[in-house]
Amino acid sequence: MQLLSDKVLAVARSAFSGDPLDEVVMALSAYGVQPHEPEVERVQLAILELARGDGDRIRQLVKVAKVDYRDVLAWQQLGPLPLDQGQALQAAAREVIKNWGKP
Repeated sequence: MQLLSDKVLAVARSAFSGDPLDEVVMALSAYGVQPHEPEVERVQLAILELARGDGDRIRQLVKVAKVDYRDVLAWQQLGPLPLDQGQALQAAAREVIKNWGKP
């Protein structure tokens, strides 16, 4: 298990005062152990911000970051999409999937 930086630990303490901090620390520490998991502190801070105090969300976001950390960083930077824009993107994705492999 990787140790968290002082900054990440301080943010985790303030964001998760009601949840068991050791569980949050353990979940966050899972990111950054593999060579393809860079920018550990930045990604962990983004995860804490996006989780908004939800311990289950921490675990979900760590899983996402372990696949591609850039997703977490993009979500943090861009923020939530407006509902109509999100629905339009989903409709476009469904159309691509529907036509996948058709000539």
